[in-house]
Amino acid sequence: MTPPVPVTILPGPPPSTRRAAPPVATASITAVQDLDAIVESAECSCDAGDDNPH
Repeated sequence: MTPPVPVTILPGPPPSTRRAAPPVATASITAVQDLDAIVESAECSCDAGDDNPH
């Protein structure tokens, strides 16, 4: 059986020299019960893509 290999564990830099993590962006989420009441012309989107005459 081979003896264990000696390992030297290097300590990390002290906390004062570590870089701070960048700020994390936050998002706001709004739940909508009835989207049809908010969206204009929710019944038909017939004008979608009408800018192409062909």
